[in-house]
Amino acid sequence: MPRSDSGRISKRAIAIQLVLIAGLIAFVKIYLPRMEKARADAQVSERESRIETLFHSLVAEDTGRTVETPGGGQAHPQSLQSTPSQQEIEQALGGPDTSSTDFRGGLHLTWTGARHSLEASFDRGSLYCLTLTDRQTGHGESVFESSAQWQAF
Repeated sequence: MPRSDSGRISKRAIAIQLVLIAGLIAFVKIYLPRMEKARADAQVSERESRIETLFHSLVAEDTGRTVETPGGGQAHPQSLQSTPSQQEIEQALGGPDTSSTDFRGGLHLTWTGARHSLEASFDRGSLYCLTLTDRQTGHGESVFESSAQWQAF
């Protein structure tokens, strides 16, 4: 009596299924993490660009005067050209990475980019200080509403 193959799966079909499963596992374990890392790097780089653009658009130098810096050098005092609201800053940079309040109720929001971090300080919803810090060196500058309060650290 001849045997029937109607209920058996061929070895070729099993091999094709194993290759598909191996390809799917490789995609999930190798390609997706690399794609996510590349996307995250692009977002950090874009945020860095927005941080620098916003800082330079809000800061003005008084080229007619010079002041002594804490290191003993000379610099032009800087001040904020405008004092946008918290919502305007968040619209330009996106949501902050960290936020805190001080004892007087002032709000401090921080955005972190690839090379710099920007801290915006608000009093009653109005910007009064921007601090741009180089993340590698820890040095930066704080710019206040009034150039009399200018400082570098």
